[in-house]
Amino acid sequence: MEIVMSTATLDRKAVKRAIFHVQPCDGTDGNKWDLHKFRTSKHQYFRTQKEALAAAHVAVGSQPAHVVMHARDGHAYREFDLN
Repeated sequence: MEIVMSTATLDRKAVKRAIFHVQPCDGTDGNKWDLHKFRTSKHQYFRTQKEALAAAHVAVGSQPAHVVMHARDGHAYREFDLN
């Protein structure tokens, strides 16, 4: 028996992408940037914003993703897609 998915179902699965938030934080050991994967409890902490963005690139690999950059006051000031 062959299982066939509708094109609409395949399109929805293909569009789903990871969302990462990069935001300043008051971390320990000089870590001032938080990389948080949306809808998870996963947080990684980095010394610089550049390191946090590099980790986001590594985490997504070849999968599509969306990154939201936040200012110290919490508002999002930049958003962009990876891949």
